[in-house]
Amino acid sequence: MTRAALSVALLLLTLAPMPVLAQEGGEVEISGTVEHGGDASSFDPTQARVTMNVLEGVTLVSQQTALPDAAGAFSFTAAATEGREFFFSVEYQGASYSAFRDAGRLADPVVVTVFDATHDTAVLTVQSHTVIVTGAVPDEGFVEILERAIVRNDSGLTLTPDLNAQGPAMLSFMRFALPPGAYNLDVRSNIVGGQVLTVDRGFALNSPIPPTASGQPHQFEFVYRLDYDKPTLDLSRTMRFGAESVRFVVPVDVATPSSSRLTDLGATDFDGRLLRLLEGQDIAPAEVLDLSVSGLPKRSAFDVARESAGEWYVRYTVPAAVGATVAFLLLSLLRRKRMTVVGATREQLLAEARALREAYDRRDISTAVYQGRSRDIREALVQVEVQQRLTASDD
Repeated sequence: MTRAALSVALLLLTLAPMPVLAQEGGEVEISGTVEHGGDASSFDPTQARVTMNVLEGVTLVSQQTALPDAAGAFSFTAAATEGREFFFSVEYQGASYSAFRDAGRLADPVVVTVFDATHDTAVLTVQSHTVIVTGAVPDEGFVEILERAIVRNDSGLTLTPDLNAQGPAMLSFMRFALPPGAYNLDVRSNIVGGQVLTVDRGFALNSPIPPTASGQPHQFEFVYRLDYDKPTLDLSRTMRFGAESVRFVVPVDVATPSSSRLTDLGATDFDGRLLRLLEGQDIAPAEVLDLSVSGLPKRSAFDVARESAGEWYVRYTVPAAVGATVAFLLLSLLRRKRMTVVGATREQLLAEARALREAYDRRDISTAVYQGRSRDIREALVQVEVQQRLTASDD
């Protein structure tokens, strides 16, 4: 569109009649219905409570509450001001269900589906559970671990925690076990709301877990750290809900994984990074899953020599960042051109690095040459370390 045409279009928009309600913020009636997603024969909609929150950006403009009638119908009256957003939540049997409308869609009936509640965690099925050792920092003596769980609820009932239950077990909560000593825990989920609560040997979530929508299971991701002062570390835990499948992934340049319950599928190259994968099926509820790693890196004479090679040397065991991109960063860390010097030893590469730095400081080489050659040496050093670890594991 030319600038002239755009100007004409904008002029026509300013002259075109706008809906009175949207322009002047007039009152409009918003209607909706609370429906039951399961056996509706015993459903009493009057036991539900509907709340409408009206927001402009992050500012709460108004809040109204209504009780549905015997047919589940409810209504609100609000100003249909352009730019406002309308959030509807229905509280039923201890769980919250929601719907959303913007100001332009208030004429569309709001339908919110609710389900009966249960405190029985047997309605949950862990479809898959993955444990990834993302890295280790030997100078500070800790490893960082990422775990992902895909959970289904095929029951037609919403799991709601029993907040009146006594004792620390929290048997009606969604719970995950952690190895002893875990800290810096960060939990993420596609379930809205709720809190993370500390329980014996792990954590629990007090979020209701509704039935799984078609093709959209619930996802949980959490990352934490563990300190270590020995080359081995026990990551065993009780699988409270079991799992249809379990995967244990460890980069070979970080440690060697082992488990009597999982099958070692060997090391595979993924975008230049060697990862060892262990996998198992049909883990029973409450089964103790033994997981461990050995050969964790420790500070040595090599670490001291590495530091003397210059600040550019990258720690190949730096933990990944928290979040869904952790695994992808881990798997693609070494996707670069390979070192052209074949068969060089670690000492030779470190000596070359020091000589390269001295040449750069004297301005004998350009920045581009220095950076390119430094990258090649970094990758060659990592490959030497990986090869030594593989050789040691084969022995």
